[in-house]
Amino acid sequence: MQQSKSESAASFKVVLLEHAYESTRLEEEIISSAGGRLIIAENLPLEEGLQLCEEAEGILFRRLDITAAMIKRFRRCKVIVRYGVGTDNVDVSAATKANIIVGHVPTYCTDEVSVHAVALLLACVRKLVTTHKKMEEGAWDVHRGDPIYRMSGRTLGIVGFGNIGRAVAQKLTGWGLRMIAYDPFFEKSRVDALRVQFVDFETLCRESDYVTLHCPLLPETRHLFDKNTFSLMKPGAILVNTARGPIVEARALLSALDRGQLSGAGLDVFEEEPLPADSPLRHHPRVVVTDHTAWYSEEAQAQLQKTAAEEVVRVCTGELPRSLANPQVLERLGLLKGWNPPDNVLWQLKRLQRGGRA
Repeated sequence: MQQSKSESAASFKVVLLEHAYESTRLEEEIISSAGGRLIIAENLPLEEGLQLCEEAEGILFRRLDITAAMIKRFRRCKVIVRYGVGTDNVDVSAATKANIIVGHVPTYCTDEVSVHAVALLLACVRKLVTTHKKMEEGAWDVHRGDPIYRMSGRTLGIVGFGNIGRAVAQKLTGWGLRMIAYDPFFEKSRVDALRVQFVDFETLCRESDYVTLHCPLLPETRHLFDKNTFSLMKPGAILVNTARGPIVEARALLSALDRGQLSGAGLDVFEEEPLPADSPLRHHPRVVVTDHTAWYSEEAQAQLQKTAAEEVVRVCTGELPRSLANPQVLERLGLLKGWNPPDNVLWQLKRLQRGGRA
């Protein structure tokens, strides 16, 4: 097939494997204005899309699992960018070995997710969903046998004190809460203004009335909250998860709820997504669930698409990305000293320096 002049003149190619957005106008404008060509593979069979990736310098994707076998085929690829904060659906190790940068967008929905976490917490504390359901059925005085307790004076535990964890603390400053946090990578000297006390993980579990999760999904955080963790927690504690589903072991969570170890849970993410229609979490009287929507606002989606495209362009035109999930690749390429990372990815460098251990 003969290429058009504009296609042949493109200095780099980017394949957008899948996205499910209404429009990719922002990406097209950003990439074409930098001299590149964007190829949309959204409606192609996956194999055809992967064939296109074999000759592309940049790859954009959202929910697809990018495996080691796929990465071996990306012969010219310089950068893979995921639409989102996390990169747990990319084989980052394989990409690093192939000298491919794995980019992401760690700051696009800080306000949205922190607001959503607070909303889920308040819904659990004030039992809004169960009260609403009972009111729909004509009930009144519904908490005579189901008490609600004052929030002021309680302890909030924040697991992961990156952008979103800090935003939650900022939003809840002045609520009369004692706030504690666990994050092995964060510089504790920087949080004096928030009056957040850093503690070890077991202390956070033992002392928190409410726990909200804002850590990435890593090998060391998968099933961080399991049967043993729940046994450490205060009877009647509330758990909120707007981070990643597999951080919490679903079976252990249900058991903790059923035996009253936890009085409630607010969940936006799950071990299996979409959440199966027959999952007990959908109907549990102590659980408030939303459909992985904490990230969403119209503004956040536009920022996500714009930033992802800009990161691809940066790398494809010879610059370093602002954020990446594998700083090791810069070390392999001899570029680590030239990278000036924003605060939101400093934990990645610290994890690299500590050999990947939390």
